Amino acid sequence: MLTDTLIKNTKPAAKPIKLTDGAGLYLEVTPSGGRHWRYRFRLAGKESLFAIGEYPEVKGAEARRLRDEARQLIKQGINPAHQRKLDKIADQYERATTFEAVAAEWFAASSLDWSVGYKGHVDTILKKDVFPRIGVLPIKDIRTPVVHEVLRKIVKRQAPTRAILARQIMGSVFNLACLTGRAEYNVVEPLKGQIARRVVEHHKHLRNDDLPDFLRKLEDYPGHQTTAIAMKLLLLTAVRPGELCGAVWSEFNTDRAEWRIGAARMKMKEEHIVPLPRQALELLQQLRDLTGDGKHLFPTQSTKGGTMPTATLRNAVAKLGYSDRFSPHGARGTFSTAANEAGFRPDVIECQLAHAVGNKVRGSYNHAQYMPERRQMMQQWADTLDALKAGAQVIPFGKVA
Repeated sequence: MLTDTLIKNTKPAAKPIKLTDGAGLYLEVTPSGGRHWRYRFRLAGKESLFAIGEYPEVKGAEARRLRDEARQLIKQGINPAHQRKLDKIADQYERATTFEAVAAEWFAASSLDWSVGYKGHVDTILKKDVFPRIGVLPIKDIRTPVVHEVLRKIVKRQAPTRAILARQIMGSVFNLACLTGRAEYNVVEPLKGQIARRVVEHHKHLRNDDLPDFLRKLEDYPGHQTTAIAMKLLLLTAVRPGELCGAVWSEFNTDRAEWRIGAARMKMKEEHIVPLPRQALELLQQLRDLTGDGKHLFPTQSTKGGTMPTATLRNAVAKLGYSDRFSPHGARGTFSTAANEAGFRPDVIECQLAHAVGNKVRGSYNHAQYMPERRQMMQQWADTLDALKAGAQVIPFGKVA
């Protein structure tokens, strides 16, 4: 049996020195001066080593106790090195016991393939609606009524859709907790179907007789100039509000009169090319003088690196007195209705709106095939908006033969 005196008096040599203690335990003194406890054992006919620890952190008596524990595992057919790894993982999970800690693990693993927008939406719900109420609680102690109260608070704000997503998020976090032994069951399950969805209203779009007045009021918009330009570009391009608000200058090629929106920012996860009419190019030139020194066309004033929220467009509509008749997303409906009435081919219109086409090969082909017709359509649409704003009685929007 090794003593502290013998261990301390053993000097390093050119090759490792093994000081035998007994029953498979020995201390290895390395040429660099390290002293490591090792336990040699056989399991299933194979010889293996188990690293017990370093001297002097682990004294002889402690090393023998750990060796004896390892021997008991080996008698059960368990490799002590493997068991140590499992114990380490279990210890990590045991320490990460609060709802917020488990949620952070779930978010990191699940959000890798999410869009930037959805990732931000989930993060906001967790930080604003969930963590303030149950984040610090041990997840194993959280019960269904507590979760129900979190959801009730969200519903009370007239946000049932947000509450449903919050329930789904919390349910996913509890699933992870159950899988990792930090919760016995998913306490969110009983709450499925308990939140009544709000009746979905289609995005309100401007009718033909509303357009002239709206366009003239927009020309005299009392708010920020960048907001007015954003609203005009929304009408001219028929993109989604989020695609417009997140636009970056590098996406635009004014020489080609094109705006290429990357797949990551598109709902259908495919690059979308938007042909730009002359009026849109003129607006971009005005905007460059205002925000052209930055990355984004519409940077936010309050958050560094952020972009104009779509709520800004909704607020602009309200300032113009049209919130009861029009929503920013409805600009796409306004364009679609007019283009269909004008006789443009449905496939061309759907391509302009970045809606899904039958299959990827056909979609890619049509993307290029329709570009000349889309350019003509969008320029005529822009000219029509100018004419309506100027007081034209007849809408000059129609497919040229």
